[in-house]
Amino acid sequence: MIVLIKKVTLLIKKLFNDKRLRFLLTGGINTFVGFGSCALFLYCGLNLQVSLTLSTLIGVTNSYFWNKYFTFRTKQKSASEAFRFVLVYGISYCIGLLLSFVFESYLGIDKYISGLLCQVVNPVISYVGHNFFSFRQNENNK
Repeated sequence: MIVLIKKVTLLIKKLFNDKRLRFLLTGGINTFVGFGSCALFLYCGLNLQVSLTLSTLIGVTNSYFWNKYFTFRTKQKSASEAFRFVLVYGISYCIGLLLSFVFESYLGIDKYISGLLCQVVNPVISYVGHNFFSFRQNENNK
């Protein structure tokens, strides 16, 4: 039993040392926070647009802190890092919007499948953007 616990502990440590897996876990947490806050706002009687706007603000803020401290483990405190983070989110959102339009309007792909494809592309864009731009670390900060 102790050997099994040690093996499981080692596996968990190994998984948490993989930045890509931490990014996916952070994404799952953020999806829960974003969707949960939107549902809560709707339940409280706010309209959909206000609920979506507020939950997006909460989701982006939540995602920033989880990605900063857990996924990419950066220590520096800078407004430019936060700006780069929001910029990557904006670019990722715009690319997803453009792709969904192309998938549906030009390629004739069903809107649900188009949405699903964008949900696959978006995290890749976000990961690359955050890894190499938002939370990039120079040699002195590694």
